[in-house]
Amino acid sequence: MKIKYFAWIKEITHKDFEIIHNNHPKDISELKGILKKSYPDLEKYFSKDILRFAINLEYISDNQDLSSTDEIAIFPPVSGG
Repeated sequence: MKIKYFAWIKEITHKDFEIIHNNHPKDISELKGILKKSYPDLEKYFSKDILRFAINLEYISDNQDLSSTDEIAIFPPVSGG
């Protein structure tokens, strides 16, 4: 499973992406829990529900099941101009 980080989320994680080889999360809620433990500064953004998730290049709006081959992207809010 590959987790990709975008914009200022990369500053919190100090990486563009990471690979989960074993014990991958079964859904987005479990992924959030794992990420909160690894990156405590993300917790406030998860609790405010402002981050967007995409699974295999498709945005999702609710909790989704995950498989070990999924690519998950995490985006901050986007503003236009």
